[in-house]
Amino acid sequence: MWETAESIPEKVFAYSVDLALWFTVYLAEMSMPQSSVGQLWRAENAANRFIEHINYDTIKRGIAEARRRGLLRKGRKGRRAWPQITEAGKKRLTGALPQYDEKRVWDKRMHMITYDIPEKLRDDRDMLRAYLRRIGCGLFQDSVWITPYNPIDLVRSFITEQKLGGTIVVSDIGKDGSIGDEDLLELVTRIYKLEELNSRYEEWIREVRKTRVDHWMIMCYFSILQDDPQLPFNLLPKWWKGNNAYQMVKGKILLFDSRS
Repeated sequence: MWETAESIPEKVFAYSVDLALWFTVYLAEMSMPQSSVGQLWRAENAANRFIEHINYDTIKRGIAEARRRGLLRKGRKGRRAWPQITEAGKKRLTGALPQYDEKRVWDKRMHMITYDIPEKLRDDRDMLRAYLRRIGCGLFQDSVWITPYNPIDLVRSFITEQKLGGTIVVSDIGKDGSIGDEDLLELVTRIYKLEELNSRYEEWIREVRKTRVDHWMIMCYFSILQDDPQLPFNLLPKWWKGNNAYQMVKGKILLFDSRS
């Protein structure tokens, strides 16, 4: 995780506007000064790991765009001009951040998505694959995906909106959902690459214990959570550290208070 630290802000936030909103809220919380000169601004905040790994020009452009869209408004902090997030900005930022699901209601049934999309519609096929991955489906084999959460409404809406061609089928494969020689827990561990994801959580936990849960570590946590399919708790192995990481960061992700 740490060797690609420079890419983490861009991974969490696909748009510079959202990164600028995060930047505005968190630097306000940290009571840090803002300078209109990029080099001075960076020098003043060099000790902050979050600042070290973001691009000042990207933030500057994002703030300008956020103001244009009404997501930020003019404000002051002491003697300095300081942008303030609006209600629309708060709503957008909350929606842009990955959320940890503490409930994960599951009916103990597994579902399978299969499709037959011809080569001439390759773009449609790639679009569908990306969407299935985004809603938490795991690739079982070519053109076959599984998920513990019923995806039929989401998939139907996506197909309609995108006008996808080909044949797409969503099947209920029962309460145990076991396929072949693997039991269900082994299957989801392999398909969702839980061991690899768990190693990232373990690495994050080790780093936090050496330092603290600062704004940079929260950003790193989001970069892992974004890749976490958030499977039902009954399907997670005993060695899973995702919940441990969440307990360490819970309560520290305070986006808005009375000063916002």
